Amino acid sequence: MARIARIASLAALLIAAVALAACGGGNADKQRYLDELTAAQMRFQTDQEQLEADATKSTSSQANRRALNSFATAIKDTIEALRSIDVPPEVAAEHRRFVGVYVTWRNDVRRFIDAIKNATPKSFERARRRIAAATTTFNERSREAATKIDAKLAT
Repeated sequence: MARIARIASLAALLIAAVALAACGGGNADKQRYLDELTAAQMRFQTDQEQLEADATKSTSSQANRRALNSFATAIKDTIEALRSIDVPPEVAAEHRRFVGVYVTWRNDVRRFIDAIKNATPKSFERARRRIAAATTTFNERSREAATKIDAKLAT
C-alpha cells in the first residue's frame, strides 16, 4: 500500500516534468526543479526499499533498531536534499508544505524509535499502531503536496 502511494506521488511529478518539457525552453527552471524534486524522492524511495528489505531479513531487535535509525537518517537526508533545491517562486509555499510533510514524518519516526526502546508488549503495540497511522498520513500528505506542486506549475 505504501509503495503504491509513493509511486503515485512520483508519477504525478514525472507527468508534470514531461508536460513542462513539451512546453519548450521557457520552463527550464521549472523543469530543473521537477528533476531535482523527483531525484530526491527517488533516492528516498530506493533507500526506503533497501531498508525495508534489510529489516524483513532481520531477526534481532538490535538489527531492527539499526534499520530504523538508518531510515530516520534517510528521511533527514531527503529533507536536506529538498531544502537545497532552488524552488521557483510560484511554488515556494507548496514546496515548503512538501518539505513539512517529510519533517513531520521524521518526527513521527523518531517518536516511534523512542517509544520502542524499552517498550512493554502493550506500549509496543500502541507505538506500532501510531506509526502505521503516521505512515498512512505521510503517504496521503506527500501525494497531496506533490499534486499541488504539479497543479501550480501547470498553470
